[in-house]
Amino acid sequence: MKEEIIKTLKKLLSYKTYKDNIDEFNKLFDYIKKEYKEFIIKEYTFNDKKCLVLSNTNDTNLDYIFCTHVDVVYADNYDFYEDKDNIYGRGTIDMKCSVAVCLNVIKNIKISKKFALFITSDEEIDGNCSNELSKIYTAKFVFVPDGGKDFQLVVEEKGQLQLELSCKTKSAHSAQLYNGENAITKLFNVYNKLIEIYPLPKSSDDYVTSINLSKMNGGVSNNQVPGYASMILDIRFVSKDSINKILNNIKKIDKDIDINVLIEGICFVSNIKDKYVKKFIKCSEKVLNKKLIKTYSEGTSDAIYFSSKNMPTVIMNPIGDNPHCPNEFVNKDSLLTLYKIIEEFINATM
Repeated sequence: MKEEIIKTLKKLLSYKTYKDNIDEFNKLFDYIKKEYKEFIIKEYTFNDKKCLVLSNTNDTNLDYIFCTHVDVVYADNYDFYEDKDNIYGRGTIDMKCSVAVCLNVIKNIKISKKFALFITSDEEIDGNCSNELSKIYTAKFVFVPDGGKDFQLVVEEKGQLQLELSCKTKSAHSAQLYNGENAITKLFNVYNKLIEIYPLPKSSDDYVTSINLSKMNGGVSNNQVPGYASMILDIRFVSKDSINKILNNIKKIDKDIDINVLIEGICFVSNIKDKYVKKFIKCSEKVLNKKLIKTYSEGTSDAIYFSSKNMPTVIMNPIGDNPHCPNEFVNKDSLLTLYKIIEEFINATM
């Protein structure tokens, strides 16, 4: 089985499925539709992004959902290579490895309960495909193998809030600062006060709300006090800090700042008291022969769309690291381990 999973993974890696490379997405989906035609396959398009649903039923009320994606972030090189232990390349751990595992799960394990495998193409953009599918399908349990590492159980993922802050002030000649108000420094003052409220994390162990000043624009002439400026803040917040709380803090700092919400995504919090989640943890510990490490994730994933609709959801990754980096990798043996965990869970809940 390990070799079958690796073979599937290499096939998926052969397609350069980044953002607008539509032909490659079409080729990959055609491959899946041909190789897994024994399943009921539905193809959806949301905001010009395709996704596939492979299922053993036409029912939309399911027992299990496996949610995966095949899009990757852009890279200069999409070649992959391997050594005795690992496969290296863009998309190995994030997350074509888990797509390969899930495809082999549904093909080789007899599943009597109703399931669907989602394969989306926009997770690295905004995850809208999963968002739309979560409005169509429901499940008693959702597995999203897209977070954490080394079989750690992600119990919380940060929410994401992208804001454009802007302000209009009075421009003036640079030699006469007193006749105007600098819009750039006005915004920068807001940022400085925000990071007093939300101090910047110093390492991945510092699990707090973080604010990144991603872009700043302003000014027209080198000898003019700028009368307009804007900046983009990419905020990753923990569950104790709500979106409204963050927005209110900005308004308290400067009520004249205009706030435009570009992206908002809630925190993911796993319901570890749910009976299916408990069963998944128990089965994982049986296969791994050790207690699961529970962890927190700085990023976000499509899991938020299911947990927000009260579908018990689990996030776990096989062994691998460095997503979106040139040295991204996944461990070969861990792919079979993930397969066995899912198999154990399915057998325990049928």
